[in-house]
Amino acid sequence: MLDSSGLHICFDPAGREIEILDVTPVGKDKYRIEETPIFNPSVTMGDIIRVKEELGIYYYQETVQKSHFKRYAWLLSKEAVDSAAISAFKQRITENDGKCEQIFGGLLVIHIPKNTMMDVDGEMNRIIERF
Repeated sequence: MLDSSGLHICFDPAGREIEILDVTPVGKDKYRIEETPIFNPSVTMGDIIRVKEELGIYYYQETVQKSHFKRYAWLLSKEAVDSAAISAFKQRITENDGKCEQIFGGLLVIHIPKNTMMDVDGEMNRIIERF
């Protein structure tokens, strides 16, 4: 299995927006994204992308293969983020072969296989109603 590492990826051809993302190499100039990019909402965890390297910066060229995950995202209050309900929800996501990310403290991003039987929206809506 190939190791993942941080790569300086630029999604902006002018080079103004560069972020360091965990990726796993899968071929020549191809990487699987292992976390949610902030600067390109059309690329998500699990996508395989092709890049072009110039002076240590890897410029996004195209998405070669889309992820098998479906992505959900919610902006939550600190109270909700720190709750036992969210903690239990994240555990259920993991048990269903999904992945959870918390970005900037309150942005909860869920990646779950597209064929899951879990009602992610329904469960999160029931949790949010409490806060």
